[in-house]
Formats: sequence, structure tokens, C-alpha cells
Amino acid sequence: MALTTDTFIPMSAQGNSNAPRSFSYGTEDAAAVVEAAGYFNILAKKTGGYGLEDKDFIFSTMSDATKVYQVGVDSNGAVTLDTSLTFA
Repeated sequence: MALTTDTFIPMSAQGNSNAPRSFSYGTEDAAAVVEAAGYFNILAKKTGGYGLEDKDFIFSTMSDATKVYQVGVDSNGAVTLDTSLTFA
């Protein structure tokens, strides 16, 4: 499947801040699909999407997992996900 923007929402007001922002995302896609290259690219600030920027977080509930990702966004608007993020 593909990204569903209807289920990608900001978790707070997040305006006018340089702090990382948090988003919530729900999908029936499997984690492997969500973690594939390019899945979130249309949401990057560089591509005019939802303003997703480097160091932001996505809390994602998928068909086979629930994970937190820290986002990387390069100068072209390509989004990558840190899949090794852990919390102590």
C-alpha cells in the first residue's frame, strides 16, 4: 500500500519552534513497507508536504508493529527513518 495522509497528524501545535516535532501515523501497512525508502517523502518540508523535518519523530502503529522513528530529511527532501531508536 501507500502512505495515507488522512492518518498522519501532528501531536501538538508545534508552531514557531526549532525543537523536534512529533507526529502520529496509523496504517495497515507492515513495518517493512513503512520503513522502505521514499515512503514518507511527500511529507517532507522540502517537498511541500506536511513540514516533516530532520530530527522530528513519528509514532507509528502498523499492521505488525508499533514503533517510534526519528526522521532524517536530506537537502532534496528524501526522508529516512532511524529504525534503531531505543529509549532507556
